[in-house]
Amino acid sequence: MQIGGSVVANKKVGKTVLREIVMGLHWEPPRAGDSAPPADLDALCILHGRRGEIVDVISPDHPRTDNDSVVHTGDSRNGSSSWDDERIFVFLDALPPVVSALTFVVLDTRGRGFAELQGAFCHLSDRVTERELTRFALRPLAATSTQAIASIERGPTGWRLDARRLDLHAGVHDRLGDLVGRLRTAKPQR
Repeated sequence: MQIGGSVVANKKVGKTVLREIVMGLHWEPPRAGDSAPPADLDALCILHGRRGEIVDVISPDHPRTDNDSVVHTGDSRNGSSSWDDERIFVFLDALPPVVSALTFVVLDTRGRGFAELQGAFCHLSDRVTERELTRFALRPLAATSTQAIASIERGPTGWRLDARRLDLHAGVHDRLGDLVGRLRTAKPQR
């Protein structure tokens, strides 16, 4: 397992050629007697074009690309799963040529910040072997409520995974802000 750093996809990783990625997101529901409402996190995948423009954003309310090369498994609103509460599958070989990069983002739809979350983490794994490529605990991100956790870029020798916390540049942050607003208002607060 790798914490941060980078990995080259579409090249041999052990005995496996990496062609399919899964982003998993997990968090724990409130403990018995806790008066706080459950956290509601969302896994997002932003698809970028060659100039960095946003081609598509995969989220619970837009769960797949037109050709199913990126698929979100659905919205969990309480973190009650014993493993991943939300997953996004990416089939690198099926991505259209217009897509040159992907950014994986975790969002707290209630805007409370990750410091309040118990047992929250996300990971990127090889979909076939389930081998973790990187894993992030979300609680150390403190008051942040939206965080890019990794990106994958298309290069001449395949896809390269940059598994570091990333800052979203202004254009992405602005467009993502619109999506975040829609996601936060579309979900009734419990």
